Amino acid sequence: MRLSAVQRIVVAASLVAVAGCASKPGSMAEAYRDPYEKFNRKVYALNKGLDRYALLPGAKVYRASVPAAARRGVAGGLANLDEPLNFANAGFQGKPKEAGRTFARFMINTILGVAGLVDVATDWGLPAQPEDFGQTFAVWGIPSGPYLMLPFFGPSTLREGVGLAIEQVVDPVPYVRNRITPWHTINTVEQFGLKALNLRSNLIDAGADSVLAGSLDEYATVRSAYLQRRQSLIYDGNPPDDDDSGDAPPLPAKDAATKDAGNAAPVTPAPAAADAPTPQTPPAASPK
Repeated sequence: MRLSAVQRIVVAASLVAVAGCASKPGSMAEAYRDPYEKFNRKVYALNKGLDRYALLPGAKVYRASVPAAARRGVAGGLANLDEPLNFANAGFQGKPKEAGRTFARFMINTILGVAGLVDVATDWGLPAQPEDFGQTFAVWGIPSGPYLMLPFFGPSTLREGVGLAIEQVVDPVPYVRNRITPWHTINTVEQFGLKALNLRSNLIDAGADSVLAGSLDEYATVRSAYLQRRQSLIYDGNPPDDDDSGDAPPLPAKDAATKDAGNAAPVTPAPAAADAPTPQTPPAASPK
């Protein structure tokens, strides 16, 4: 029997997972050094313009026209669509218990939570546990590679960028959706747009705009916040003390003080959604 491209990728990933994960996740030292900073800053300026004239106004209209309860339902539905990939990546990382909880969460919210519009699973003690291919590659010992500011998608690394591209190929949601409805392109654009508006709205709720407005160097603040969050996700919220952040260029004095204060007592709550935002302009949003 001939395997499809998606099946070959899944089989290959499963074999790597069975072979065992690395004793220590892949280093992020190169990402912290940011060897392409000059280019990344130009892309950041482009993203900031896109956010100022398109995404932020759209998010404000979205927030003004859609009640908060409905926005929470949209966020829950979008997060529920990510659960199949969360389940697969938990398995690839050798986390069978987490994979089981993710599967249970998906079934509960899909059936009892009306396709995730209501987060019943969290109330039942099954909170979201976001996993992606970037985290999986890190657990397998693959280094992050350089930090990259992607047009529209925002901050990333080479490892996370490759993971994002793979997710667009292996994500089962579009395949199922395209078999149900004939409007393939329209469905993809709608989901992509909703994810972008939802994530930008979450950034407003998290106070990211205020943080960046008070920063001496927005770009450095975004880079630091993104890399620290990624490291936290890779280590399931318990990053080691001897991480790779020592390789980062020094932050301006005001931003460094803000970072130290944030380490002692976080100023903004961490959103529970799988794609929890970091201060970035515009936010990362990937079509499923």
